[in-house]
Order: sequence, then C-alpha cells, then structure tokens
Amino acid sequence: MILIFDYFETLLNSRSIDFNRGLRPFWESYYKDKCEFEDMKAYGEELFKVLLSKHEAGEEYPFVKEELPLFAQRFGGDKLSMDAKEEADFLMLCNDFELDPGIERLLAECGRKNISMYVLSNSGFRAEALTEILNRFGIGKYFKRLWSSADYGRIKPCKEFFELAVQTALNDNPSEDRENIIFIGDMYETDVIGAKNAGIKSAWFNKKGECAPEGSASWIFTSADRLTDMIFRI
Repeated sequence: MILIFDYFETLLNSRSIDFNRGLRPFWESYYKDKCEFEDMKAYGEELFKVLLSKHEAGEEYPFVKEELPLFAQRFGGDKLSMDAKEEADFLMLCNDFELDPGIERLLAECGRKNISMYVLSNSGFRAEALTEILNRFGIGKYFKRLWSSADYGRIKPCKEFFELAVQTALNDNPSEDRENIIFIGDMYETDVIGAKNAGIKSAWFNKKGECAPEGSASWIFTSADRLTDMIFRI
C-alpha cells in the first residue's frame, strides 16, 4: 500500500485564514517607510483576484516567485525572496493551523507498519515551506516526499501533477503497483477527480457531507478515525 495525502484540511486544518495576518508583519519589516499598510492590503486583494483567475485556468500563482517581486515593484522595495523558514512563518501567520489527533494517530500507525506516505498539495507556497510546517507539528518525518503546485506550476486535478507523485512513489516502492495507491483528500473536484483521472484509488475526507456521484470515490469518510479503520481493513 502507498498513501498520498492532500495537505490543507486533510493533514492540517485551518481554524481561520487571513492573508493580512501575514502581510502586516511583512509590511512592518520591509515596507513601513515606503507605503501605508492599507495600500499594500489593497494591492494584495488585487493579486488575490489574479490568483483566482490563474486557478480557473489550472495554473498556480507562487507567492515567493511571482507575488513578492510585484510588491517590490509596486512599492519600491527590495524584498524579492524568502527562505523556507520565512515562507513557513508567513503561511502560519495567515493560517491558524491545527493537527487532528486522529490524523496524528493514523500517521504514527502507518509509520509503524512501514507504509510509504507522500503529500501532493495545491498551494502557492513551496514544498520546502510546507515541509517545514509539517516538521513543526512533528509529522514531517512520516513522508518520503512532498510536492507543491507552487513548484510544479499547475494545480490538481492536473493529471501530470498526479502522475509526478505516482511515478515517484512506484519507483520508490518497486514491489507495489498503481492499484495499491490511495489518494486521501478533502476536495472532490481536485482530489477525487484528480485521483480518478490518474487511475488510482481515492479516499474522500468528506467533512461537509457533500453529495457526489455514486462510485466516484473508492471510499468516503467523515473523520480521521474512520479513515484509520478503513485503511487497516484493506
């Protein structure tokens, strides 16, 4: 068995999300003498609209690679990059993350059983930063590899993005085959459909109790404990 997890609202939940919680300290550190915060906030809202349009086209809008230089260009700054720690700090300010104890128990049990695990995420933040955050929660050690759409350029359900993870996982685990891979995620359109298009099974973390076409997901669960029961019955 090989497990590939979604990141947001699957491994880590966000109690609240506010981009400006990350933007304000960024402004205070690098732009306070160049512009008013309200001006930077308004520009951030403009860039968010660009992000949405990119996502509609199936493309990612990387924060560090594309947005940071635009802030610098608009407000006359020279902060053009971030290292993984800075990027993780920014993202954690924007997102009030929490780790579901049930997910933590699942990962620990899978680790004890030597089940290979990976992460495939839609995110404007790079894989190094996402990994840094998992490490801060003590669960990064369970994953062999993490991919972010910020690095790849396209978002789930892009078949090629899924295939990148699938082929790496199969190369890492030559005794396994495609039918033994399960993708676990909370978004029907990106996770379930993406897994189906890639020819792998899916376990849909259906937190909102949404309706879906019969047979679309291999399994549907509503809690991490039910996911654990399902995984170890296979």
